[in-house]
Amino acid sequence: MGLRPMGVMKQDINDFNARVKRIKNPRNKSYYDPDLGMHIPKRVTRDKIKKVNDEESFFGKFVVSGIIGALALMFAEVLRIRYFGLSTENDTVFFLELFIAFWAVLLLSAMLDRRRMTERFGQIVGIALMLTAGHNLVWRWPDQMAYIYTAEHVAQVIESTTQYSIVYRGTVFGL
Repeated sequence: MGLRPMGVMKQDINDFNARVKRIKNPRNKSYYDPDLGMHIPKRVTRDKIKKVNDEESFFGKFVVSGIIGALALMFAEVLRIRYFGLSTENDTVFFLELFIAFWAVLLLSAMLDRRRMTERFGQIVGIALMLTAGHNLVWRWPDQMAYIYTAEHVAQVIESTTQYSIVYRGTVFGL
C-alpha cells in the first residue's frame, strides 16, 4: 500500500479494528499509521517534552503591576469625586481614597494573579505615580477625563496645576 490521501478509501469496521490492534500492541513503542504514512509514538517520555519558558520578565511584571495600582487609584478617585461628591482635599478624604485604592488593588491583583511581593511593590509604585502625576492625564485628555470624573473637577485640576508637573504634598513642581 502506498501513500493515499485521507478520506479517499472507504473503510469498514475491520480496518478500524486492525488499526486499534496496531495501537494496542504492547510490543510497539510506535505504530505505523497508513493514513498518515508515518510512525506515531504511543508514549512520549517526560524528558522529550520541552517545557515552554513563558515567564514574563521582571520589568514586564512590574509595569503591569504599576498599571494595576494606577487603575485602582483612578477607581478610588472616581468614587470620591463622582459618587461621594468629595472634591475638597483634606486628610480624611485622602485616607479614604487610599483605603479604596488599596482595596481595589487587592481585588484586581487577585483577579489577575499578581500577588507576589515584587508585584505588590509595583502596585504601590503605580498608586504613588498616580497620586503625584495623575493630573497630567487630565491635561492630556480633558474631554475624556471630564466624562470619567466631572467637568468641575477637570476645571479645578487645570486651574491648580500645570502641564507636565508633579504634585507633592500640595506643591506643584513643573518639569
